[in-house]
Amino acid sequence: MDVSCDPRRWAESSFGDAVLGDRRRTQRLVHSAAKIAAHPEKSFTQVFDWNELRAFYRLCDCEEATLAAVQQPHWQLTRTAMGQHPLVLIVHDTTELDFSSYAKLTGTGQIGNEHGKGFLQHNSLAILPEPRQVLGLAYQQLIARQPAPEGENTTQRKKRARESQLWQEGFRAPGAPPPGSVWVDVGDRGSDDYEAMRASREVGHEFLFRVAQNRIVFVSSAHDKQDYLLDYARSLTSVGQDVVDIPGRGGRPQRTATVHMASAPVWIPAPAGTPQRGSQPIIAAWVIRIWEADPPAGVEAIEWILVCSMVSQTLAELKERRDWYCCRWLAEVYHDIEKNGCSEEDRRFETAERMAACLAVLAVVAVRVFQLRCALNHQPNEQAQQVATADEIKLMRAFLKHKSKGMTVREFVRGVARLGGFLGRKCDGEPGVRALWQGYQRLQDMLQGIHLLDIANSS
Repeated sequence: MDVSCDPRRWAESSFGDAVLGDRRRTQRLVHSAAKIAAHPEKSFTQVFDWNELRAFYRLCDCEEATLAAVQQPHWQLTRTAMGQHPLVLIVHDTTELDFSSYAKLTGTGQIGNEHGKGFLQHNSLAILPEPRQVLGLAYQQLIARQPAPEGENTTQRKKRARESQLWQEGFRAPGAPPPGSVWVDVGDRGSDDYEAMRASREVGHEFLFRVAQNRIVFVSSAHDKQDYLLDYARSLTSVGQDVVDIPGRGGRPQRTATVHMASAPVWIPAPAGTPQRGSQPIIAAWVIRIWEADPPAGVEAIEWILVCSMVSQTLAELKERRDWYCCRWLAEVYHDIEKNGCSEEDRRFETAERMAACLAVLAVVAVRVFQLRCALNHQPNEQAQQVATADEIKLMRAFLKHKSKGMTVREFVRGVARLGGFLGRKCDGEPGVRALWQGYQRLQDMLQGIHLLDIANSS
């Protein structure tokens, strides 16, 4: 999916087919989304005038403006784009949206240490792995976590709605891929669930999950030999080495690591306690271990144990699966854009329903911000008109003192990042999304100032 250069045109494409019970509501949604997209980090009182703000509040207050209704056109655009590629990763991840400081908000649930309040947001983000490109949200879910009843047993737990079902719904919602396209569900340890694996395969997807449970699996095609999955993975012999880049996180510095890789086929039965367990399918998969044998002193060694439904035997296949799993980190970048670039946790509505409608818009705006950064990788030498309006390019050329006639996507995007504090030195690499959203907002402010000056001079 291309980043539309004009916020209005982008909003029309992303929300114009929303069914909200009245066409005027859809028009209000498009207008509001375009205004927010131009200034994603700003408060709504800075984005809208009073009449526009009241209209947006009324939109969020109507029953028809659910998350699904607001985002449905964007989901469909994303799924259509997914079907045009031979391989798409659907990266699934859950994040907490924290509204603990806002006492008036009703309908929230427990988060964090169970003393906070907010929502769980489960995202299904469609990614092209090479070059890495964000196609959009294939699906999104927003729920309020409810505490488990005291004294609940396993049978009772399986009969009520559970957080693990977010993964299953996220896998099923995009539907089956069209012929010629492979869709791979990618998830962290939270996705390591037999029912999630089955859900993925039932809709014709492949899966690649990080293992959390040391479950019993069959290690022979005849299903006559068993072992514990984690123990079995750690007994496998390395088939080769490679180098991986480890991003910095939580105070941990960025570094590179030399890792070994190994794999073997396994067959995963339904776990004990599953109703009608004997009639449940045994899922064929490959277990993959990627580990660091000699980490630097004082540094925790890397170990990823993955399970994948696709044949993963050769060193080239293992490197590819590793790279696919590394794309899961893009979900964390997306969450950062949502919370900081679009200030989702700073929005103020008094009911969960109103908040959900607002968050539905901001989540799609966050995709647009992310796509601008991805354009730096997948279309750096295209003309800047692919991602910017003529006025934006003209202003950026003046800011950068750009003398050549044309301007590429890379030149424009890096210029936007410079407005956001990116220095652009040789040692700096490519800009991060934080500099981009701050720079883009500053660019829009500059354009608005020029527009107002033109009005003043013509009056």
